[in-house]
Amino acid sequence: MILTVTANPSLDRTYTTRALAVGQVNRAHNDSVEASGKGVNVSRVLHAAKVATVAVLTTGGSEGEQLRTLLEGERLRHVLVRTQLPTRTNITVAEPDRTTKINSLGHPLVAGDYDALVMVVAAQARLARWVAICGSVPPGAPDSLVPQLVAAAREAGARTAVDASGPALRAAVGAAPDLLTPNADELGEMAGSTFRGAGPDLVQDALAAAVALTERTGSALLVSLGADGALWVKAGGPVLHAVAPPVVPVNTAGAGDALLAGWLAGDEDEASEPGARARLVRAVAWGTAACLLPDTAGDVAAEADPTTVTVTTPTTA
Repeated sequence: MILTVTANPSLDRTYTTRALAVGQVNRAHNDSVEASGKGVNVSRVLHAAKVATVAVLTTGGSEGEQLRTLLEGERLRHVLVRTQLPTRTNITVAEPDRTTKINSLGHPLVAGDYDALVMVVAAQARLARWVAICGSVPPGAPDSLVPQLVAAAREAGARTAVDASGPALRAAVGAAPDLLTPNADELGEMAGSTFRGAGPDLVQDALAAAVALTERTGSALLVSLGADGALWVKAGGPVLHAVAPPVVPVNTAGAGDALLAGWLAGDEDEASEPGARARLVRAVAWGTAACLLPDTAGDVAAEADPTTVTVTTPTTA
C-alpha cells in the first residue's frame, strides 16, 4: 500500500468562461469542484491504476465536509485528521486559451492538529510500503513537521518520499527521506544556482546539482524537468535520464504528481539499473499522459505509452 500525506489540502473550484474581463462582472458557463492537494492527486492516480493507496489529509469546517464527500464519491480510501479551521479553497478561471489560478495559503493549525497528523501517519504507515509526504504545509507550521512525518513513517517500517517546495523542502532535506522529488526550479534553489534554459544544458546543470545533493544527503532524487523529462540519481546507484516525445499539453496540473505515482506504483529494485529504468519509464510515461488529460481525475496509467519513453545514462562532469 502507498500512503500519501497532504497537510494542506484544498477544494479546487474551477469556473469556465469564454473571456475573463478583469475588473468587471463575469459569467461562468460551467463550474466544478474537486478534492485536491498533491498527495490526493498521487493517490487518485494510483487508485485509478488499481494500486492500493490511502490518502491522509487534514480537513476542517464545511469545506472539509465537502472534501470528504468528494473523496467518498471517488471511492478513494482516506483518513481525515479533523482541524479547527476550515479547509482552504483554490479558484481557477479557465478560458479557451489560458488559465488563471488563485491559490489560498490555507489556515494555521493548532499544535494539537499537527500532533494528531503525525500520530495518524505513524499508525497508517505500518501497513505501507511507501509514505509520500506531498505539497505545501499550512502557514505557521513548525519547521519540524516534515521531519517528524518522515521519522514517524520510517519508525513504522515504511520508505519515505517528499514532494514539497520552499521551507518544507529545505526541512525535508535535513530529514534525509529515501526519495526527494524536486522540479528543476526547486533543485536550483536548493543548489543555490540558476540552471540554463532547456534541453541538454538544463539536463546537465540539473544532473550536476542532483548528484551533489544526493551525495550530501543520502536521499535519492527524482527530478522533474518538464518537457525535458526526468532524472533519477541515487548515491552509489544508476544515474538515468528519461524523456518522452514532445506533446502539446492540455493541462499540466498534476503532471508532477503522476510522475511520482508512476515511480511508486511498482516494486522494482531501483538500486539496480533495470529496476530503476523500469520505474523511471513508467513515471515519465504517466507524467506525460497526465499533460494530455483535461483534469486530474483521468486514468493516467491507461492513457500512458511507456514504449515512447527513451532512457539514457548521462555522464557527470
